[in-house]
Amino acid sequence: MTQPKRILALAIMVVAVSLPAFAQSTVFMSVDEVRAGMKGIGRTVFQGTAIEQFDVELLGVLKNFAPKQDMILARLSGGPLAQTGVIAGMSGSPVYIDGKLLGAVAFAFPFAKEPIAGIQPISQMVNILNERPAPAPAAQAASLPTESPAEFIYGLLGRLGEGKSLQEAHQAWLGQGYPAAAQPAAGAPSLVRIETPLFLAGATPAAIRQFTPFFNAVGFTPVQGGGGGSASSLQAGPTPSLQPGSAVNAELIRGDVNISANGTVTHVDGNRVYAFGHPNMSVGPTDLPMSAGYVISLLPNIQNSFKLAVPMDVVGSFDQDRATGIAGTIGRAPKMIPMTVNLRSSQNTVNQYKFEIANDRFLTPLLMNFTLFNAITASERGLGEMTLDISGSIRVKDYDPIRVDNVFSGDANTQTTATIGTIAPVQYLMNAGYDGIVIEGVDLDIVSTDRKTNAQLERISVDKTEVRPGETVILSAFLRATTGDIVVERHPVQIPSGLPAGPVQLLVGDGTTITTTDLRRGAAGVPKDMTQIIKELNNLRKNDRLYIKILSFAPAIVIGGEELPSLPPSMAAVINTDRSSSRSVSNTRNSTIGEIELPQSRYVIQGQRSLNVTVRP
Repeated sequence: MTQPKRILALAIMVVAVSLPAFAQSTVFMSVDEVRAGMKGIGRTVFQGTAIEQFDVELLGVLKNFAPKQDMILARLSGGPLAQTGVIAGMSGSPVYIDGKLLGAVAFAFPFAKEPIAGIQPISQMVNILNERPAPAPAAQAASLPTESPAEFIYGLLGRLGEGKSLQEAHQAWLGQGYPAAAQPAAGAPSLVRIETPLFLAGATPAAIRQFTPFFNAVGFTPVQGGGGGSASSLQAGPTPSLQPGSAVNAELIRGDVNISANGTVTHVDGNRVYAFGHPNMSVGPTDLPMSAGYVISLLPNIQNSFKLAVPMDVVGSFDQDRATGIAGTIGRAPKMIPMTVNLRSSQNTVNQYKFEIANDRFLTPLLMNFTLFNAITASERGLGEMTLDISGSIRVKDYDPIRVDNVFSGDANTQTTATIGTIAPVQYLMNAGYDGIVIEGVDLDIVSTDRKTNAQLERISVDKTEVRPGETVILSAFLRATTGDIVVERHPVQIPSGLPAGPVQLLVGDGTTITTTDLRRGAAGVPKDMTQIIKELNNLRKNDRLYIKILSFAPAIVIGGEELPSLPPSMAAVINTDRSSSRSVSNTRNSTIGEIELPQSRYVIQGQRSLNVTVRP
């Protein structure tokens, strides 16, 4: 039976069981009815899947706690709460006053001595999560790219090369994609949303350490735990139906790595489920697997107690993630992005990893970065020399695949650099702003070597300095390996036909250096559509070979990344005015006549050198 059919069958059973108890008979209580001193009950899971009650005493209402939104303040008691305080994982726990559903436990005071909680009114949850904004006009994209693929990718790699951390390298993207979770000022009491436990199964300590700052920034508390398979040995019988108070998990990654956020169901209306009472990541429309949760244990903590919970069977998908909670539909199969990684280690063992990644414009690149980094650190060393040869493809619906083919080598941060360089095309693609982009899958093959294969370009020479158009010269590249030895690589290079007589410059360098030189020559053009984006991504230069740019000494003008070489001065003067072009215009002292990509080297090469030759008529 396929996964969608299993989900549908399970959903029918869930709905059939849950409808009589809660769906049609729940009465809401409005904020206007709240009075200090009212008492009621809450529902949540402290152990396993059994829903237990705790006591609630209302303290009052915080009007306009958020724009046009109120918050109800309450004191919780009963069960383990006296020892734990408000527990991460309780987010969404429904609160009832005289049998009426008031809202969801969703906020708390960090380091509080009493379990004082903020309750998100149920009316605010349902009203906002049921909103369906009008679709944007078909011809209007969310936001078009503002830089070329090369600018974006080499900008990320450049920040890493400057010694910045992974989070610092992504800081601009993180700030645009996700608002940071509200945090209290130092020493100041503040009601903030309850942190969401994020359970990571199959994750290496190195991966958790590397990506924890990202997860913390959006309100998650990473916890190393078990995946979906671990729940099957704990729960006898079928997966229980989702009811108000049930533990529920929003899964971000499934497969050989499992990452899921745990909370509590607030309300079930037919096959519609409302949970958490605060955002998961506040991404709006989303598509995450919705799974029943199993609470293995409570872990009391002075700073923040939390539930240790694992996902069980998928019963539907969450499709809304907004300011007052998350909502999903039972029986709806989530659309995940399959990803496979085949890694041949330095010990000549082959490990295959299979994942399903959440499909989200901002979230997917982060999760793919995590899974790739995790696969590498699970099979190879975390520190020291390493070379990673990565090939494969990124499959895009209705377009040519994006080819992945590059080599990364170094003493430290090789895994991080390789991860960024490999997944950055996905990140650029998903943030390009064009409608209808569907990534159908990512398939990668990695060959790992536990030594570095770097070489520095020391000098270059040619066998003749006077050439005729169309003639072939022998270029010798002198590379200094990490052993200190000089290795000479010789390549035949054909001088382009049709060159006018006079001196030309051969600029020889590695892919990164040549690209950086191009970007300094003038602002790069922004791709006009998806076809051009994929073409440019497939033409990115590689690290394991040299490139030759043949330059004349005639000036050129670069307009939006397109070079107009050897223009007559009169034409250059006309173009280089504010009235003739709205794109970036810059002057260069020389013109690019052509470019040659040399064959693959045994080394990851760094450096750039140039020499002059004279073209004879």
